[in-house]
Amino acid sequence: MVDNRPQLISNMRRMIDRALIDTFSRAVLSGDSTEIAAYFRARDIQPPTFRWNPELGSLGAAPLEVLFRWWQAKRPAGGIPSIDMVDAIELKDALGYLMILDVLEDGWDYRYRLYGTEISRHAKHDYTGQKTSDLKVFSTIPNFYIACYRAVLGRPEPLTTHNQPPNDVATSSWTRLVLPLAGPDGRI
Repeated sequence: MVDNRPQLISNMRRMIDRALIDTFSRAVLSGDSTEIAAYFRARDIQPPTFRWNPELGSLGAAPLEVLFRWWQAKRPAGGIPSIDMVDAIELKDALGYLMILDVLEDGWDYRYRLYGTEISRHAKHDYTGQKTSDLKVFSTIPNFYIACYRAVLGRPEPLTTHNQPPNDVATSSWTRLVLPLAGPDGRI
């Protein structure tokens, strides 16, 4: 019997493609989804969509509305809220749907400081403490997620995305709200 696990892990790590992430990041920053849509359609995958600065009522899920209202209320004029302002009691109605990520490698990777319980249930895995490059999915969607996080580093504004998740995720669609928070040094 041959143990294929090392090869599978190697293949999963190759799913993270910096050139593709860079292309997607530029597209998200510009607000033009043409290249992203073409890439996904060429692979027979429903293309993800994204929108900068969504309207409060457009998020479609109560936990996302709670998070967005919280972020807007905590946001200082012209800035972004601090990670120190995150309060589990204030966010209790959204906590299971909350991910908090730390920026690594100048935005080429991220560590899940928190991976909400409801997200874990749908993803069938708790990624708390792990990196986005460690996602165990055979899909290009992590490249899109990382590209969106990188775009928010360059444009620190709310961003919503909607996509068809990888086949191993127990939901038919995935809507995300990316909200930048400032660390102790003032950077996202």
